[in-house]
Amino acid sequence: MKVLSGIRATGQQKILTSADNGDTIEITLYFQSRTNTWKMDIICNDFELNGLRIYHLPNILNQYENIIPFGIGVLITDGGEPFLITDFSTGRVELAILTPAEVQSVNDFYVDLQDAG
Repeated sequence: MKVLSGIRATGQQKILTSADNGDTIEITLYFQSRTNTWKMDIICNDFELNGLRIYHLPNILNQYENIIPFGIGVLITDGGEPFLITDFSTGRVELAILTPAEVQSVNDFYVDLQDAG
């Protein structure tokens, strides 16, 4: 898991990082003050996803696991949701790029929960 650092308290910013296999991931984060929500656009090779609302989830890209070689975890210290423009800059909320093995671990966890229920 690679936690993204340097996210500022600004309305829009672009982050370039890489997946475990070396593919470049371009993430554009933007804060919508009218609704107090963070959203993101993601581009990696031919994959493009726009306007994804950021919320507390171990892998916010789980539904794309067969298309892209990574996931994105949204880690929140107090278990709430991102709603302040300062959430990333204060460290309350973090984004983490997940490896394929970590994506599989998240999926296995949910399968185990379903089997136990």
